[in-house]
Amino acid sequence: MSGRTRQIVIVLIHTVLMTVSFWAAFAIRLDFDVDRIPSEIFWESLPILLAVRLASLAGFRLFRGMWRYVAIPDLVQILKATIISSIAFTLLQIWLFGLIGFPRSVFLIDFAGNILLLSGIRLVVRILREKSMPGGTSRVASGRLLIIGAGDAGASLCSQAFSTNSFQYTPVVFADDDRRKIGQTIIGVPVAGRVSEIASLVGRYNVDIAVIAIPSASSSRKRAIVEICREVGVECKILPATADLVDGTVSISEIREVDIVDLLGRPQATLDLELTRSSIRGRKVMVTGAAGSVGSELARQIATLQPSLLLLVDRDENQLVYFEAELKPVIHPGTELTVRIMDINDQPALLRLMKECYPDTVFHAAAHKHVNLMEDAPSQAIANNVGGTLSVARCAIKVGADNFLLISTDKAVNPTSVMGATKRIAELVIRELDRTSSTRFIAVRFGNVLGSNASVVPIFRQQIKSGGPVTVTDPEVVRYFMSGQEAVALILQAAAVGKGGEVYLLEMGDPIKIVTLAETLITLSGLTPGEDIEIVYTGLKPGEKLSEELSFTGEDVTDTGLDKLWMLNENHADIQNVDGNVEAADRLLAELPDLGEIAARDRIGEILPSYQSAGTFDTPATSKSIQPDVSNATAAQPQIQGTGDLSGN
Repeated sequence: MSGRTRQIVIVLIHTVLMTVSFWAAFAIRLDFDVDRIPSEIFWESLPILLAVRLASLAGFRLFRGMWRYVAIPDLVQILKATIISSIAFTLLQIWLFGLIGFPRSVFLIDFAGNILLLSGIRLVVRILREKSMPGGTSRVASGRLLIIGAGDAGASLCSQAFSTNSFQYTPVVFADDDRRKIGQTIIGVPVAGRVSEIASLVGRYNVDIAVIAIPSASSSRKRAIVEICREVGVECKILPATADLVDGTVSISEIREVDIVDLLGRPQATLDLELTRSSIRGRKVMVTGAAGSVGSELARQIATLQPSLLLLVDRDENQLVYFEAELKPVIHPGTELTVRIMDINDQPALLRLMKECYPDTVFHAAAHKHVNLMEDAPSQAIANNVGGTLSVARCAIKVGADNFLLISTDKAVNPTSVMGATKRIAELVIRELDRTSSTRFIAVRFGNVLGSNASVVPIFRQQIKSGGPVTVTDPEVVRYFMSGQEAVALILQAAAVGKGGEVYLLEMGDPIKIVTLAETLITLSGLTPGEDIEIVYTGLKPGEKLSEELSFTGEDVTDTGLDKLWMLNENHADIQNVDGNVEAADRLLAELPDLGEIAARDRIGEILPSYQSAGTFDTPATSKSIQPDVSNATAAQPQIQGTGDLSGN
């Protein structure tokens, strides 16, 4: 049926239904004595009624809706259209014909009948459609579903579960801690108990799977729920946090496995998306280290902000090939995607590449990050983390880039590792370059990205998959963690507000013991720590601390006005001789080919007074999270100590 023919049919159906409603209103008013219906009044009023009703329905676009998908908003539109047309009809009836012989109650009865018939036919079509979905006329469910959370998300999930034949679980019970909801039903499904009673509900309702449908639940609450489900042997899945839902709406397609981020994360930052978008849209953006964990997430998020050009650089050809294949199908049509295999230390080749496109903004994420490996190869850490940064920075200056952002690490603070020390030198180098060039240089310092490449989370998962043991360096080791998505979103906000010369700091939340991380991952695998999987302590690796710090002693921290983003005002020994760091780094890089690894490590200490090689620095085993001083509303000054990943960013 063509679109025009379909609309004509829909108008005719509405005409018939409204005529039936009007006639029924007279019949009901006159006790179904049809002989008493005033035919003359009925027929002279009917054209006026149909005209205003049809015009009102057309005005609210009710002839265009697809009835098989009818929902509450459609019914609200019917209500609005009926109210307006009923008022118009009443006024026209009084003006044209008067009310002599016209029963007043007909207006109200017809109003109700019109809503009932127009809404009813749509609901009938939707019900019939859902009963006759492709694949059969009846729903074949393979499991019984417990929905944890009887709020809007849980109710929406329940509704979609019943209306989607391809969804293989039938909701049988809700659990919720709101006492007012217990004993009620949602779409016929009982809210039968509290979350603490899940074990009992599983037995009473023969539950096969549970879904956490509380998008606002805290990490600790999710951990408790997962632990209860594990104890009773029920698979547990989850709906994402509200901020991660598309358009804020719940869909059964969003149900996924519970991830470590769900259990160890913290409340997500409130982001100024327009600020970020305005700094990227229509501009040329370059990302180094684009195949790595942070670099690839930067590229993903930047791609959604519609830059005119996105240049991705990395020397890991295999990962870059895979990532290009991932990004190409989703890149905005107006964005030119350029992918290049490149060693950032090859400055002439890098400059030629950058002169091909003249990027406006450079995100420098390329770095060696693994602490223990860099302890054995200081020369490589210096070459890549210091030399690579200088190479990219100088090329950015030569092509007239507006902005350069360095991805730094908490290990750069009071470093005891080669990796941390070289990242600190990189911070100092770009700070000096900011003073001597028109390019704005800033750095963003943060701790760990959960699940980043070759970091502690995937290593633990592999150990669990192999049956254990899970190896932890020390029972007291603590680190800060955040998701890669949130870290990158905050990095982009820093890039948008940076004026040049700043070091920004991401608020990392509460520190987490690595042993707690290991226990949580074991639990997520449906196993019991210490029983099914053993945890073994191996001792700190060279260069590692029990905890990391995010700021030096005496550094002031300024509130940027953006959620979970702080700016450091540095004032300590490392930066007293700001203008000599580039020259010192160049000398070290020039001498590097002739230096052995021990000599290279020693030279780091000559440049960086705060560097003390592992084993000579007694690290305190305590850590504190960012706690702004709310007594000073103009400039919150948090006291900051942070922690880092066992394998860096």
